[in-house]
Amino acid sequence: PKCHPNTRAAILKAVMDWVLITTMGLQWILWINGAAGAGKSAIARSLVDLCLEQQIIIARFFFFRTDPTRNNMKPVVATLAYQLIKSIPALDSIISPIIQSDPLIFNESLEKQFELLIFDPLRQLHKESPIEKAIVFLLDGVDECSGENNQVNVIRTIAQFVAEKAIPLIVIFSSRAESQLKMAFNSPRIDSILGRLPLDTDYRAADDIRLFLDDSFTKIKTTHPFKSSIDFEWPAPSLVQEIVDKSSKQFIYSSVVVNF
Repeated sequence: PKCHPNTRAAILKAVMDWVLITTMGLQWILWINGAAGAGKSAIARSLVDLCLEQQIIIARFFFFRTDPTRNNMKPVVATLAYQLIKSIPALDSIISPIIQSDPLIFNESLEKQFELLIFDPLRQLHKESPIEKAIVFLLDGVDECSGENNQVNVIRTIAQFVAEKAIPLIVIFSSRAESQLKMAFNSPRIDSILGRLPLDTDYRAADDIRLFLDDSFTKIKTTHPFKSSIDFEWPAPSLVQEIVDKSSKQFIYSSVVVNF
């Protein structure tokens, strides 16, 4: 799911403002972090749509713990490289011959894959035809990748290249604030170019949850097969507020209530 219409506007605006001005400042990496159910993936999917609407090149990967095709590092570089080629066709003539000459390249280490299939091609393209608008990488659910070392490795590998500032590439990571990830982002080289966006900061979460609940209950009252039996005043505002309070700024709670 993406963000419910007209919700999370403050957080989405904050991130998009960062995307549009970041290469003029010091923070080239953004870490969106929050507890399970805070809506990180919904925010990330909405950010992809906003970038595409504004013709911002964005290559993305969404980890997912229970999906064997998305809970490990194996498909990450292939996915990002493919999306870059689709967005920047000039990269095809650089990347595709590398894969054709070495079909087993995706069995190499993560660092080597990134270097040969993403970093070097971007450097070459930028040298031949300077990239003016920032390219965005988005990796959501980093904590859902199997192996803590793998999680830290992908952050460090990408951050080391971004720190060169050889091309206008910016990165958004989204995850829970796990200890191994905190340590990775706290390393001096990454921290010096890092912006942190914790979702436990307010960002009007309670107001957004109330709007989501109001819209959802209205939909139930107008579409449910037994709508004629539902009181027009249901649910009472005090009960909606109780759900908002119990949600503790986590969208997952209100979503479960509505689904029930």
